[in-house]
Formats: sequence, structure tokens, C-alpha cells
Amino acid sequence: MTVNFFTILTIISMFLTMILSLFFFVNKRGFVLENKMLAMLLLFFNFQIFYSFATSSFACHYFMDWHKSLFLVRQSSFLTGPLLYLYVNSFLKRMDVFDYRMSVHFLPFTGAVIFLLFYFRNLDQLVIWESIIDLNYTMLILTHNLVYIVLTLLSMKSATVRARGFYESILTSSHNRWLQILLMGFIIIWIMNLTSFAAYMIVKGPGWGAYTGSISALVAFLFINTIIFVLLFKPDVYYVIAKYKHNKLTQPDKSEYLQKLNSCMETQKPFLNPDISLETLASEINVNPRILSQIINESFNKNFKSYILEYRIKESMQILSDSKHRNLTILEILYQVGFNSKSAFNNQFKLFTNLTPIEYRSKAIG
Repeated sequence: MTVNFFTILTIISMFLTMILSLFFFVNKRGFVLENKMLAMLLLFFNFQIFYSFATSSFACHYFMDWHKSLFLVRQSSFLTGPLLYLYVNSFLKRMDVFDYRMSVHFLPFTGAVIFLLFYFRNLDQLVIWESIIDLNYTMLILTHNLVYIVLTLLSMKSATVRARGFYESILTSSHNRWLQILLMGFIIIWIMNLTSFAAYMIVKGPGWGAYTGSISALVAFLFINTIIFVLLFKPDVYYVIAKYKHNKLTQPDKSEYLQKLNSCMETQKPFLNPDISLETLASEINVNPRILSQIINESFNKNFKSYILEYRIKESMQILSDSKHRNLTILEILYQVGFNSKSAFNNQFKLFTNLTPIEYRSKAIG
């Protein structure tokens, strides 16, 4: 087998994906069920990496006698969409995945495998790129995964997926960012598969695999390393929900504390204090800091830092859009709303509005 850059990249990607899958499978931190679901999702994703490599021009000649088995492995593509959808809804606690009705999501995979087992009984040899069944199954898989991407997006209506400032935004984001990373990764993979299918339709031969094999390896490598990056440098993006699961906070108490918090933030504006902390804010509304942290996380899908930053940015937006304050400089405004650094203010403002403070003021008051 020829060893080139993309072969090495594929091997590394498969190795890292397997390590991540094992990590989530044995991980007891957070919600164990969701960890195992994610482990299965990554395992089936690994199957797709192997399939793309085995049918590429880099390695196809070494697997010519295994095309039936490879094509059965490919049917795991019918599992990635449902697993992603169920994982997101289970992670957000919007669905009971143990409900027997959830099994309907796995019927396409079951039906595809059963049909192929009967179909292969009367087939001596299969060459994937020469078979009409590959064309039909590719269209089915692409359509199937697109449906589940849309369903998952609808389940995350409160979460936005933005490419601009992606890595930077992780540093101040809520647990929704973790789901956004996964979803964005699978959307990119779906687009890559669509372009691969287009190339196949044009070339119709193993030569197309040089293109798709290379892109598959690169996308897989970047996707898996993004997950590793998040787990290493911002693990609370993934674990933020789980850390309160043993806290006993009744809904009436939570509603009362939330009302106090909202009233305090709107009338007293404690976020204008550059030295505000979770403890000082908790003291102002007479609540335990850990309970306040839980309320902010569960009610607004944000950590404390993100929560305060949003209030500061919204306050600055009001000042910038008010002609009465047109003589205030950007520096004066950022200090007024609680920031200590111009660069931090500019970065956060642009992440929130996609505009610089100067651009926003210019559009608001001319």
C-alpha cells in the first residue's frame, strides 16, 4: 500500500476517533447515557472514515475482494443521523431515548442491511463504483442524513451555528456550543459527501477516490481535533449541564430566584461593576452562589461570564445607538459598561453583533 500524506492523515484520524469513542464510552463524568451515545456516534463515524479510505484510489485495489463487506459497513451511515438527533435531544433533556417509539429511527438501517443480505446472496462479486445499487444507496443516505440534520437544527432553535470567530467564541459560550460543534462538523461532512457524490457522477470510477479520500481524511482530522481541542481547553462546555444533576432546587424556588435575578439586573445593573463576581451577585439577591450558577446555566444556557458579558454588550449597544451619547468615545463607553480592556470589548462586541462598535454606532445614528 502506498503511504502518502493523506494515508497517514486517515490512519491518525481513525486512531484519534477510536480513542475519543473509548473515552466517552468509559467516561463516568456527566451523563453516562449521553456519553455512550456519543461513543457510538463516533464509532460509526470511524466506519465512514475507513470506508472512504478503502474505496479511494489510495487503497481500493487492496480491498477488491471485500466490497460486499465494505458496502455493509457503509450502511452505518443510516445510523449517524438518528444518533446525532437523539444525542442532542437527550443532552438537552427534551426526549426520553428509552421510549420504544425511538426505535423507528433505526428502521432505515435495519431495512437496508436486510435487503443487502438477500441481494448479495445472488451476486457473485460486487464492484461498488460499477453497481447501480451504490448510486441509489448514496442518494438515500444523503437524503436521510439531511433530514436528520434539519431535525437536529430544529431541536436547537435557541442555538446558533456561526463560523466566524468559532474557536474564540468557545471561550465564553454555553453548553450549546458543544452541540453546535458536533452539528457543524456533521454538516461539513454531509457537504463533503455531497460533493464526493457529484464527483462520482462525473468520473464514475475509482479515480474519483483520490479526491474524496483526501478531503475525507482532512475533514475527519480537523473535526476530531476540534473535539479534542474543546475537551482539553474548555471541558465545561461539555460538562456544564451535568455538574448540577444532584442539586435539589425546586421549580417554585427557581422561579423566585430567577425573578429576583432579573429584577436586580434590570434595576441595579450590577454588571456595570468591572469587579463583579458570582459571589457578589449572589449576595445581592440573597442566594447561594452555586444555586445562582445553576439558575443561570439552566435558564439562559450560559455560564456566569457569558451571562454578564451579554448584559454589558447590550448596555453598550443602547449607549452607542443613543444620539445623546454621540460625544462619548468608545473607550469611555467600554469603561462605563464594566469592561477593563478595549481589545476584549471590541472582540466580544463583534462576536455578539458581527460589527465593530464604531460600525454599529455609524449604522445606528449615522
